[in-house]
Amino acid sequence: MRLLFIVSFFMLFFGCPALAANAPSDFEQGRQLFLSGNYSEARTCFDKAFREDPANPDVNFYLGRTAFELGDYESALMAFDRVLIMDPAATRVKLEIARCHLRLGFKEMAKQYFREVLATNPPESVWKNIERYLAAIGEGDRRHFFTGTLTVGVNWDDNVYQSPVSDTVLGIQLTGPTASPKSDQIYDATAVVNHVYLFEDQQFSWKTTFTNYNALYENQQDLDVYYLALSSGPVWKTDRFMWNNNMIVKYIDVEHDRYLSSYGFATALTLPAGPMLLNFGGRIEGKNNYDNAFRDATNYMAYFNPVLVVGANRLSANFYKEIENAEARVYGYDRIGWSLQYERQFSEEISAFASIGLQKSDYKEQDPFFLVTRADTVEELKAGVAKLLWQSGTSPRSLSSQLVYSYLDSDSNLDLYTYRKNVVTLSMTLGF
Repeated sequence: MRLLFIVSFFMLFFGCPALAANAPSDFEQGRQLFLSGNYSEARTCFDKAFREDPANPDVNFYLGRTAFELGDYESALMAFDRVLIMDPAATRVKLEIARCHLRLGFKEMAKQYFREVLATNPPESVWKNIERYLAAIGEGDRRHFFTGTLTVGVNWDDNVYQSPVSDTVLGIQLTGPTASPKSDQIYDATAVVNHVYLFEDQQFSWKTTFTNYNALYENQQDLDVYYLALSSGPVWKTDRFMWNNNMIVKYIDVEHDRYLSSYGFATALTLPAGPMLLNFGGRIEGKNNYDNAFRDATNYMAYFNPVLVVGANRLSANFYKEIENAEARVYGYDRIGWSLQYERQFSEEISAFASIGLQKSDYKEQDPFFLVTRADTVEELKAGVAKLLWQSGTSPRSLSSQLVYSYLDSDSNLDLYTYRKNVVTLSMTLGF
């Protein structure tokens, strides 16, 4: 009992030499906390170790790494700089300094340090990692981006002139090539090229889109179409919305003769709403008709396009209102329409869709020949399947094919504009 009392007395007042010798230092304790991911407590230990030995390179190195993980890049940079002063050839420290400069936005300084490390011929895993950093810096410095598609296809159309169901209208016998439905085979090609210039503040960009469409008919060559369009304007994009505004110019040739040109302004706003995207837009366009000056017009259009994506399913709708004020009111109209489309992604390569739509047009003045104010209702059914044929593993290039069937049913109070139409389209698209 007396011996136990003496031992307890000495432990209380003098401590246990063996336990004190085995207690981890602030540095070791901080290192263990760092490796376990507890960076806040690790930093407290490293701060204590730094006050005890501010010239210790290991303490400064881990102090810098801990500050980096906590997002305090300025403090991390100061700690690494102290190590580099003591050992100017410390390659690993230069790598950490480069990462700090990159996070702080000093890309040129980061590239300089990354290249200094590469010059030392580091292990393969290190230089590959550095190459990825340099590639990311280069991508971040890019200001010009080009994308586009090229689509070529063949179409089988059983009513290329949209000829009426009956060749007799109000007791008048129709004559000529448009009097009765004629089928034809059409070869078309569409090229779309997009250019985006990204400003220093990456919320803002300038997008330009060029579109060229050509359709060549096997037999009815008087319907050959050449279409050009150019749109250009600013884009404002944040996490909450994307707003696109652009000027538009269009030009159409029919059978190598000038047919129509137009110019205008378009705007489009996209808002994310949970699993949905809400798209709003509008356009104002002035049209110049070369064949008939009475068809010159100002066109106004507004639309609402919600899109819902759930897993491999995509459901979209489009509601629009269009007004055309023509030089001669007989050619002017008020139009409303809607469409609903369902798309299913069956695999990474195959998808299919089906859609239904309706369009109603009420013209503004009665036809002087038929003495009727024209009113049309057009219904459209469409279905198709697409298959991805090839996709590059290192770039956005891809090749896909599409097979689409569409049916149009137009009913009008003027029998001249009551028609039926079936079109089958087989196409291939190269994306880049």
